[in-house]
Amino acid sequence: MTRRLRMNIILMCVICLLGSLLCGYAAMEDDLPEEETVLYQKIPICVDGNLEYSGYMVDQTTYIPFRSFCGALNLGAVVTWDEETQEATGRVEDYTISASADRPYIVVNGRYFYVPTGTVMYRGTLLVPLRLMCDAFSIDVEWDQENDMVNLVMDQMQVCQSGDSYYQADDVYWLSRIINAEAGNQPLDGKISVGNVVMNRAESAGFPDTIQSVIFDTTYGIQFDPVRSGSIYMEPNEESVLAAKLCLDGCKMAGDSLYFVNPAVGSTSWFRNTRTFVVSIGDHDFYA
Repeated sequence: MTRRLRMNIILMCVICLLGSLLCGYAAMEDDLPEEETVLYQKIPICVDGNLEYSGYMVDQTTYIPFRSFCGALNLGAVVTWDEETQEATGRVEDYTISASADRPYIVVNGRYFYVPTGTVMYRGTLLVPLRLMCDAFSIDVEWDQENDMVNLVMDQMQVCQSGDSYYQADDVYWLSRIINAEAGNQPLDGKISVGNVVMNRAESAGFPDTIQSVIFDTTYGIQFDPVRSGSIYMEPNEESVLAAKLCLDGCKMAGDSLYFVNPAVGSTSWFRNTRTFVVSIGDHDFYA
């Protein structure tokens, strides 16, 4: 066998091998389970009219890969991934952006934003809700229905006010303490719901207008048992502080509720007879 013939045979083998690999890859992409194709609808994402990224429509919510969003900001964010905590972090000069597959909120510049639909892990990539992320950066979102694509308008982009300046220290102090005293053993949703009641009262004409004054209101007697027992002064746990900040950033679990009661330890007759039931979360029933 001549040298040229051997080289031709080797070359043909290499070409066949590459062809098999490419065909296999194409088949892998094309043969996705039908339910996955329906669940994750790919959406082109433009930045100022230029096609830059791909997102996904999942249950009527548009998601974008966390890393892609940080890239769209064009601020030189350094993105890292912590495998142990399943947390992605984007670091810019003065602040960080972080999201995790294991928690229902996103942190931007020290602010805590609840994610009702949650983040999504898809093929090893962390997806975050596009609209929520854009709101945190004052980015306008335009939906092109004709072409089924999204355009991000960046000319007014700016990061949200920092948590240090947005959260009032007294509000976090007292709201986290009443949450901890009333719902310290409840899941995060239950903690947030108790915080909702306090904040709803502060915004209602029938109650005092600050969080602290609502907690210590005695117009119709002591309103919260922890004020009577003194447990209101206990140091709150970490999740109670988190729940307070989520409440202060607009997260609502209990709607317009103004009252809550644990039916296992307190009478519910007055609430059932005079108030409108809203929801049960954890051990508490909530009423408007």
